[in-house]
Amino acid sequence: MAKFLLDTNVLIPVEDARATPDSYASLLRDLQANGHTTHVHDATLADIGRDPDTKRRSISLSKAAKYPRIKNSWRDRAALAKDFGEIRNDNDLSDAHILSALSDGIVDALITEDRHLHTRAHRRALGQKVLTVQQALDFINGTYARIDYVLKSVSRKFCYELRPSDPIFDSLIEDYAPFAAWMERCRKNDRECWVVEDDTSIAALIIFKDEIGDETPSGVVGERILKLCTFKVSERYRGGRLGEQLLRQAMWFAYDGGYDSTYLTVFPKQIALRELIQSFGFRNVSEQGNGELVYAKHWDRTLELDAADTVRIRRNYPTWPSKFHSGLIVPVRPGYHDRLFPEAASRLANMPGDLFASAWSQGTAERSSPSNSIRKVYLGHTPTKAVQPGSLVAFYRSSDSEMGVKSAVTAIGIAERYDHIKDYEHAVAIVAKRSVYTNEELEVLVQKPGLKALTFLFYGYLKEPLSREQLEGQGLLDAPPQSFVGIAGERLTLLQRLVSGNLEAA
Repeated sequence: MAKFLLDTNVLIPVEDARATPDSYASLLRDLQANGHTTHVHDATLADIGRDPDTKRRSISLSKAAKYPRIKNSWRDRAALAKDFGEIRNDNDLSDAHILSALSDGIVDALITEDRHLHTRAHRRALGQKVLTVQQALDFINGTYARIDYVLKSVSRKFCYELRPSDPIFDSLIEDYAPFAAWMERCRKNDRECWVVEDDTSIAALIIFKDEIGDETPSGVVGERILKLCTFKVSERYRGGRLGEQLLRQAMWFAYDGGYDSTYLTVFPKQIALRELIQSFGFRNVSEQGNGELVYAKHWDRTLELDAADTVRIRRNYPTWPSKFHSGLIVPVRPGYHDRLFPEAASRLANMPGDLFASAWSQGTAERSSPSNSIRKVYLGHTPTKAVQPGSLVAFYRSSDSEMGVKSAVTAIGIAERYDHIKDYEHAVAIVAKRSVYTNEELEVLVQKPGLKALTFLFYGYLKEPLSREQLEGQGLLDAPPQSFVGIAGERLTLLQRLVSGNLEAA
């Protein structure tokens, strides 16, 4: 299993029961319960050693002594500065030593609340290995603790339809004392929101409003602006990627609605949210007087995107690329398809000749983190040796004779990477929280050679699914697909035409 490095700002609270938040208290327990090991670095001990409080320093060092130590690497100060950025003081030197252990693979991940260390790691392409305490817990929950729950899909409501005493508002009031009064104004002014709910409470929420150019903060451009006023996921559903689901809803709404820009404000400590929105093209354009950072995404509808540039594609999501070089039709068995693409089944229910009726068509579903994510992973044993990044991927739900559902292409994505899985640990590292398979299913899958993982950017559902009869009639399929079907040339142009303009978020 994985080796986790604890930074000073995590180690001390974890070891101090009097001042330990719930998230810190559960961190070591959950890591150990899933077979992971925790370590401290010599650089962390050096940090503690610089504490001028003799008594506190002695206590902290004694607590740190029980953890296995990671030694400084072979790099001297000059090599550390070259590889990990400028070293101006002892703290910078400690950070560089810690990042060296990450870069060399001595440890698998670092857990820290130091946002400067997060920034330094991102600049050196190590950001995915540096986690906050909450991100570490989300990783554990999303990877090892299956988060399945019955939730309604994203719904659009007025704020006055929400129960004022819902627990999700408690932490919002703790962070911002005037929130209750502000929320009351939202209710009276018919402010709208997107919400995901279970049977008793709110799981996730975005409150939004329209603004015009002169109302917006510095750096937000355009005349018609969508502001995301409140963006919150309930503690109970952390790790379920509901934040991604709501962000996807907001981006599609803004893009389809003709907005010039979308923005929100976040505090520097909200590292996980900042990393999520940055990965989808939001940029820090200004800072407000209270320390909040303004992140904005400008919608340029004149862009011509080449799908092969997957980083640019993600930053401009959901702008549809104008150029593809290759395509795939990927068959998915009904059970796994409906876990990965839960909203698709209701579209199949409306296809002529189908008798399908289930919880999906009623707007509820058993959801898990891959259901909600924008970046997803498909796992399968396929002879296909390579998939070109940027390939148009059409997901084909095979027939379900018991339910009377026809075969059809229902969902569309763009390939980002394709991996040949070596073993269980390799699979977990790639698919964590983005695959429909449980740990038990994953352990069985890796026993058979030839397992592949296709990581893709999920774009949306086809408003009108493409049935098997249509696909065969158009020459895109010769028979029901049993494995990946490559699409190129005129057939790729045809598939692009059938998909373009036929996509929607949900």
